[in-house]
This record gives sequence, structure tokens and C-alpha cells, in this order.
Amino acid sequence: MIIKRLNEDSSWWWEIDGYTVMVDPWFSPSQVDLAGWFSEQFHVTPQPIVRELPKPDFLFVSHPFTDHCNKETLLQFDSSIPIIALPSVQQKIRKWNHFKQFVSFDKAPFQLAYLKPRSFVDLVHGAFVLTEKTGKSLIYSPHGSQFSSLPQADVLITTTVRFYLPFWLGGTVNLGWERALKNAELCGAKTILPTHDEPKSGKGLVAKLAQRTERLTITDDSRLVEISVGENYLFE
Repeated sequence: MIIKRLNEDSSWWWEIDGYTVMVDPWFSPSQVDLAGWFSEQFHVTPQPIVRELPKPDFLFVSHPFTDHCNKETLLQFDSSIPIIALPSVQQKIRKWNHFKQFVSFDKAPFQLAYLKPRSFVDLVHGAFVLTEKTGKSLIYSPHGSQFSSLPQADVLITTTVRFYLPFWLGGTVNLGWERALKNAELCGAKTILPTHDEPKSGKGLVAKLAQRTERLTITDDSRLVEISVGENYLFE
């Protein structure tokens, strides 16, 4: 399996079982939740240009929020590319009348499973488990998860910073480094790849109320692997 970082937020390129998958592409300058007065976040680094990227076999969209399911970015992709997503995300994308093919997890050409958050009101702390034919697997949990157990995985892709909002806006959205370490222990991952940690700029109500706790720059945990934008991580 090959894992390539496409930006400093949570956009990735995966190659698994001979297929290429573009993950959560958000390359527009900003993303808005609800309205600009409520929340708008801006990338602070240059983003990939869609037409200059290779065409993936699939687009995988993990969440319905605009920093994962970004309409401005996604509509730049060829409409023939199949979308792999949960039903709630598919429903949102179908309304755009652009993409022609949608693939459920059980119909994906590689093994893909979703672990639902423990609370029905929790919309972000789930985990996606991808397993290739060789038995190697990864867990993608961009906001972190709070399960008491996890399936075994070789690589954990998860947030390593803590992003907190008042409870009425969702509480702790990104669970941070301590939880990343706990989840790595639960799944036995030998590698932790940070994601969704970009220090974005923002405006609106959410930006005024948000609190961000950084992971320590220096860590002696050998499982943490920092890869730069455009860099590949290969595990076999």
C-alpha cells in the first residue's frame, strides 16, 4: 500500500490492491460551514491544482462537512469517477447532479469498513478500516475516536492536535495526541501518520470560540511519522 499526503489538512492519495483512491480532497482556498459569519477556514499553504493531479480510480469522502466533502473541489473532478462514501455523504453529493456512480462500502473493490461513533449524536469520531489482500491494514480516523477496542491495523492516520469547541457546537472535535497514542495501542499500529492538523486561519463565531492544543513539536515516540506534502509512505 502507498500513502501520499496531498495537503497539510486531510487530503490523501492511497494505492491499495492496484486501485488509486483520492481521499477527502479540499483544495479550494477556504471552506464554509453553514455561513461565513458562523465559520470559514482558510488554508495557509498552496494547494494542489486538480487538473494537474492524476485521475484516481475512486474518490473517497469520509464526512459530509465541507473540509472533507468540499463541493468546489469535488466538482472539478471528472464526473465518471465513482464516489465511495457513507449513505449520508452520498445523499449530499447526489444533489449536485455531477457524479454518475456511487459505491457503497460493501461494493468497494477492496475491504472497507466503518466503525460508528459510540453516541448517535457524535458525527465525527468514527473510524474507517481498509484492509488489502496481503492482510495489511490502516485505520483512517481524521478526528480521532473513543472506542474501547479497535481492530488490528498497521497504520493509524489520525489527528494529533486537540481542537475544542463549546459543547453546544460539538465539544472536542479533534481529540489530540494522547488519544492518538491510546488508539495506536488499541489497534497495535506501528505507525501514526498525523492528519487534519493544518494550522488553518479562520473567521466567524467558531474561530472566536475554538481552542487548539498543539502536539509537542519534539516527541520520542517512534511510531509518529511526519511526511511532507507530496511525499509517499510505503508499507508492505
